[in-house]
Amino acid sequence: MIIRADLHLHSKYSRATSESMDLDYISLGAKTKGLNLVGTGDFTHPKWFGELKGKLKEAGDGIYTYGGVNWMLTCEVSLIYFQDGKSRRVHLLLHAPSLEVVEQINDVLSRYGDLSSDGRPTFTNLASPDLVELMNSIDDSIFVIPSHAWTTWYGVFGANTGFDSLEDCFKDKTHKIFAIETGLSCYDEMTEVLTDSGWKRFPEVRKSDRICTLNLKTGKIEFQKPIEVYKYDYRGRMYRLKTGEVDLLVTPNHRLLVGNCSPRKPPHFFLREAEFLFNRSKRFKKDGVWTGKELKYFTIPKVGAKHESQGPSGSRIIYGKKIPMRSWLKFFGSWIGGGETDEGGDGDFVILHTRSRSLRSEMVKLLKGFGYAVCYERGAVRVRDYQLSHYLRQFGGLSDRFIPARIKSLSRDLLQVFLRYYIRGSGFRGRRRGGLLFSASTTSVRLRDDLQEIGLKLGMSTYCRLCSKKTARLRAEGRKLDFWKVYFTRKRVHTFQPSMAKKHKNVEAWEDYSGQVFCVSVPNQVIYVRRNYVPVWCGNSDPPMNWRVSALDKVTLVSNSDSHSPTSFRLGREFNVFDLEGFSYRDIFKAIKDRDRKRFLYTVEVPPEYGKYHYSGHRDCGISLHPRDAMRINNICPVCKRKLTVGVLQRVEELADRPEGYIPQDAIPYKAALPLYEVISYLRGSGTLYSRRVEEEETRYIKKAGDEISILLDIQEPLLSQIVGQEVASIITRLRNGTMKFEPGYDGVYGKPILEPSTQRNLTLD
Repeated sequence: MIIRADLHLHSKYSRATSESMDLDYISLGAKTKGLNLVGTGDFTHPKWFGELKGKLKEAGDGIYTYGGVNWMLTCEVSLIYFQDGKSRRVHLLLHAPSLEVVEQINDVLSRYGDLSSDGRPTFTNLASPDLVELMNSIDDSIFVIPSHAWTTWYGVFGANTGFDSLEDCFKDKTHKIFAIETGLSCYDEMTEVLTDSGWKRFPEVRKSDRICTLNLKTGKIEFQKPIEVYKYDYRGRMYRLKTGEVDLLVTPNHRLLVGNCSPRKPPHFFLREAEFLFNRSKRFKKDGVWTGKELKYFTIPKVGAKHESQGPSGSRIIYGKKIPMRSWLKFFGSWIGGGETDEGGDGDFVILHTRSRSLRSEMVKLLKGFGYAVCYERGAVRVRDYQLSHYLRQFGGLSDRFIPARIKSLSRDLLQVFLRYYIRGSGFRGRRRGGLLFSASTTSVRLRDDLQEIGLKLGMSTYCRLCSKKTARLRAEGRKLDFWKVYFTRKRVHTFQPSMAKKHKNVEAWEDYSGQVFCVSVPNQVIYVRRNYVPVWCGNSDPPMNWRVSALDKVTLVSNSDSHSPTSFRLGREFNVFDLEGFSYRDIFKAIKDRDRKRFLYTVEVPPEYGKYHYSGHRDCGISLHPRDAMRINNICPVCKRKLTVGVLQRVEELADRPEGYIPQDAIPYKAALPLYEVISYLRGSGTLYSRRVEEEETRYIKKAGDEISILLDIQEPLLSQIVGQEVASIITRLRNGTMKFEPGYDGVYGKPILEPSTQRNLTLD
């Protein structure tokens, strides 16, 4: 019997896991993928274990059935402890032979931590050897396998917190370890994102929009078209942070742009998942560098106008009027702040109200310089001119006024001129203490949004508040005037400290959420978002590598998905293939332990270059380095001079005592594959993000073939091309024969398949 087994996944009770990870959806996903044996995951969680006991039916010797799929009892645990003067973080996978044994495991582990806090419980008072000893004291057939052994942060050989050998980790219990596992994120609907056409709620964003992004290498503000815009239903915990300068509600796996809080060092910003930032001090970036357009002149557009009553009938053309840009911005800023147009019976007037004598004198001088006849009456500067009035009329009255995109695209220097005169024209006086520079009031929602955008481009932080006031006349009429106040501050970085949260009435918490969540993907990976009008910048090993380490010859390499979602491109993305006469828990592990190539046929692996920590590098600086280049510069980033994140390949190089390409005599073979969804997605230009069109195409192919694994591994040409088309078949064939090339992943950035050889851009220092 051929068994395709994915023995490491998680339930809906694990942090940052889909709410669809229940027995029904996992069963459906497994059958779509072509798996016939899956691990339950999370058997230590009380609620999940209750579901397992109530629904799984025993099929004999450690194998259970539900939903047309076979199940094995598994769970991942996280150990964090000190050893040899270093903090260690290790994830281990537990396999149990029966539900009765699981009850004993849970009873013992509950003495070391809260099992209900997370599907993957964390223990800070258990070392790896102690856990192995505990499990064997319960039942000798409980097997412990190090999870994702080479990953940077939680692998047993991880560069940051791992060990140099299994003996270092498991001490006198190493003989009990006979295998290791190889192997290798949204906003709520109230959140808005800044686009080239203003602020938009995520449900309104389209792929034709250009999104305001931050280039982390240069610090520059750039507008980019999204790679993908997507939404999906979500039910579960959301991370909530609300302060005076930050307001976010995001899924736990969403990456935030944060920096260090050291008072002695400038903040160094990086992207990190929200779940790892909870209850930690952090800084948020609020500004950016804007270049924009440096224009010398502005031209008031030409317009058609009727002749005066005493002239001939018909119309005439008033040609464009060219004005120095800085002079125009002084007038236009003042007019936006406190002007109007009047289409009275005696002509078309432009009116500028101001109580400032100096501003009034300056505007009179400017307008006369533009060639207009100017008069001053009843506290206002007045110009009678059809062309000027016609142009300004489009920007609305005080309640719907806005700033045109042409002005917002100007350079920082020119925008400063505009904003300075807008503030003067709106009647603001003085400067306040502390971080607040000034504020501006408006009844126009569009103008409020435009002012926030300009504030960002001027390197300032802004936030808005809805205010109300009642004059004597309004009170007499029984009504009030609502208006927006936009605050401009010099605080370019906002610091959040959990210890000060109560004092400042800040909120950091996990909230239950049920509804749709949204996001966009952009090349720069950082976007400018706001919630409740508070904006902030916010924001991704295979067997041959293991074979190079001779110390691992005594263990078998297994491969699993560690899936957090039942979708076909997560569940079973890596798995194991067995050929067994008897189908039991003990048969599975005897084949693994004995490394029996007749019964353990092969593992299926995602190419290691595709992993997000394959090369060493520095994501913030866009540096990706082969180990030989990283080691040559002592693992120091050549751009920012900070330490590089050491990748999996470099860690292998450090521990390897064999050359590349070495294959042990009794090694279990492997095959390379990418999920079908991702193969299609890269061909269609969607990358790794969700696309309904890609999903529909994938579903059509799977219906024809029966399951996804058959397409990826079994069906041969020419039938494969008939099912999936020549383009998709070509990629699958290249993956099968090992000729597919990748841009290697690094420092949390996923690798990318190279569809055309010329697209490779990895940095070398030769």
